[in-house]
This record gives sequence, C-alpha cells and structure tokens, in this order.
Amino acid sequence: MTATLPDRPNVEEANEQDLRAAVQHALARSGFTFDELSEQAARGQFETVRARMAWMAIGDLKHLAD
Repeated sequence: MTATLPDRPNVEEANEQDLRAAVQHALARSGFTFDELSEQAARGQFETVRARMAWMAIGDLKHLAD
C-alpha cells in the first residue's frame, strides 16, 4: 500500500523481508539476542539505552527474529 501526502514523498509499507532486515539490524546494534532483550523487558531493567530502544522497536516482532 502506498500513501501519498501533499508535498511529501510517497510512503511505502514495509514487506516481511524489510521487517526481518530491520529486526536483525536492531538486534545487531543492541548487542543482544531477541531472547535476552525479552528477559530484560520482563525484569523491567535494560542493560543499555540501545537495548531498550531495540526492544521498543521490535518487541512485537518475535516471529521475524529467527
């Protein structure tokens, strides 16, 4: 789906391949696995700001982390 706004470039919806790449990139930048981030989230204590940011971005995308 493409949405067009006046005076703005077209916005394209990410496909599954794009989302998988984004998840892998977020995990690589955080330095943690999905499961490690999940454990930190469950404790409510992230080891780094980058870990928290990664979790906020990909926490609902477990099915794409494998």
